[in-house]
Amino acid sequence: MDYLYYFNRVIGYALIIPGAVMCLLPVKNHLRIPAKKLCLLLFPTLILYSFLMPFAEYFISMSDSNTLFTLTIVLCFFTYCMAVNLEKIKLFYLYLSNVALLSFGGLAFYMVDAYIVNNGIASPIYDTAVISQWCTTILLICFVFFPFFNRKLTWTLEHFQSKSVWNMVWTVPALITFCNYAMIPADYRNATVGRIFSLYLLIDITLLLLFLLFQQMFYLIAKTLIEKNEYEQKTQLLQIQASQYLSLLRYVKETSKLRHDFRHTAHTLLSLAQEGNIDKILCYLEEYSQDLDSYHPRLFCNHTTANAILAYYANIAVSQEIQMNWQMDLPEKLLISDVDLCSILGNLLENAIAGCTDVLPTQRFINLSADLTKNRELYIICVNSFDGKPRKSGTKYLSTKKDGSGIGLLSISATAEKYAGMTRFYHSDGEFYSEIMLNLPAA
Repeated sequence: MDYLYYFNRVIGYALIIPGAVMCLLPVKNHLRIPAKKLCLLLFPTLILYSFLMPFAEYFISMSDSNTLFTLTIVLCFFTYCMAVNLEKIKLFYLYLSNVALLSFGGLAFYMVDAYIVNNGIASPIYDTAVISQWCTTILLICFVFFPFFNRKLTWTLEHFQSKSVWNMVWTVPALITFCNYAMIPADYRNATVGRIFSLYLLIDITLLLLFLLFQQMFYLIAKTLIEKNEYEQKTQLLQIQASQYLSLLRYVKETSKLRHDFRHTAHTLLSLAQEGNIDKILCYLEEYSQDLDSYHPRLFCNHTTANAILAYYANIAVSQEIQMNWQMDLPEKLLISDVDLCSILGNLLENAIAGCTDVLPTQRFINLSADLTKNRELYIICVNSFDGKPRKSGTKYLSTKKDGSGIGLLSISATAEKYAGMTRFYHSDGEFYSEIMLNLPAA
């Protein structure tokens, strides 16, 4: 083997190192392995890979060296999925996006190489085509990846949860990669004939601009949909608070009437007592007590907004004959967005109520508790009955609602991560457990 050729191939394969960095940076908060330990394992392995691949090319005769490289890229993806705790479809999209971005550098290698060969330019000791590939890749990393991918795509991966959209968008970077692969000249002699070379450059630059435009559009669409969802949540929350406010006004009005009529009630009870009619006194007091109970508003905690959402779902639970044991120790003020808190409670109770409706009325229950520690850690625990048949996709639970989307549980987990917290969902003997912990900021 020509040693100069060998080292040039090593430099070419070493591009997998910046590729690995591009894949890991956007998901650094989801690594299954501590970052330092992963670096100590990963980068020596990739360096070794760069040195061994040219040997593999030499000893394994293949018509196209890209075939062997493609097989290793597929293997790398499965390793990537094991190292990162995120939905595989999201990882697939991120992985393909980075492969598509690096494919522009790969095509630059072939175009420069074809130009040098066809024009008889004397090659220096280093491979000019490999250097051009590295230069193109570095430019794309500096002016595309860091300004856009590492920020906007990271945000999209964290917040956008529509699985149906993720199932489709990966086709765009896959198509870009395929186009760049298809544009590799089969015969260098045809690559620079007439205006072919200029057309190659024009098409490739157009593909790059379309790819970047798609990424920007996807980010804006995802952001718009999330903002729309947040707006709808805020609107629903305001409606629930308005309903609770009207209930309080009705309570004040009715109790005011009771207080006004109490003088007549006292006279009536006094007359019945003087007559010694104990049965009528008891009957009268029972009716009066029922009237008082009917005007009593639900108070679960001192936090006004949380109490409104709890009262809303409590009414639904009562209508579904669900036994409730709720102990919500929430202060009047919490350093958490009202929308985030009510999103967690709403999704939690909506899922719990849906689970309870699958069992007999006598078996329906929801136990809910919340507690704020001195270290500003907010713990929310919910246990509800269900039919004992969980709907799961891999290790993740799906929603107990008919559509089975599981967006509610995903939303809870995303909100918990926003507050550097954690979630845990599991089931046992017809009971579903939801445990949530949030680290609230200091005042």
